[in-house]
Amino acid sequence: EQRIGSFNDQDLANTAWAFAVVGVARRDALVRALNVRAAEIGLAAFKMDAKHQLHQFFLSVELELRPPVGLLAPAELRLNCRQTIIHETPITSSKLHRDVSAELRRMGIAHQNELCVAQLGYHVDIAIPPVADAAAGGGASDQPSDDEVSARAREAVRAATAGRAGIVIEVDGPTHYDSERRLIPSSEMKRRHLALVGWVVLAVPYWEWRVLEGGHARKTAYLAALLASAGSKP
Repeated sequence: EQRIGSFNDQDLANTAWAFAVVGVARRDALVRALNVRAAEIGLAAFKMDAKHQLHQFFLSVELELRPPVGLLAPAELRLNCRQTIIHETPITSSKLHRDVSAELRRMGIAHQNELCVAQLGYHVDIAIPPVADAAAGGGASDQPSDDEVSARAREAVRAATAGRAGIVIEVDGPTHYDSERRLIPSSEMKRRHLALVGWVVLAVPYWEWRVLEGGHARKTAYLAALLASAGSKP
């Protein structure tokens, strides 16, 4: 903790992020020292990757520790960091993402692509609002399918989103996983933070979707089973 006062911008960002990855424990002195040094350096000194690391650290402290105000980084620093992430993160939808979205529309599941969860500063691939709010969710849907599988999926969404912020589906390509197909820490932390503010978080790994080519039936069954699993999420 004494060494933190001599950290440069990248040292600080790496340390804060590593602390957040493992889950911020109740180490108030360390959290305070990291916050103080970040304020001393100033946000302008940090590159984009470092800002993302700091942002995830600030969120972890705020959401997981729920500390007194005195243990949080200065509000201006946290806000500026979040706004930078919101406005400077490139937003693109992969072919995989577009394919999953098209199948959800065919099933009659209203959703929004690339939604910004402003509270956290994260963009999510697919956001399904609570059914009662679906008309305001911004996600146009095609004429619903009449098949039984799609009907069950729509009912699963209704049940799983009751009293929740909604359902997030992350459509994860290879960059979200390591060589052993384990989720990388930044993606895992994003899901943890989303869950803490009331989202049910689901995922479509690229290798699972790729084997479903050849028609709608298998994709519909896959997504229906995925949405059904939302009801068992804490």
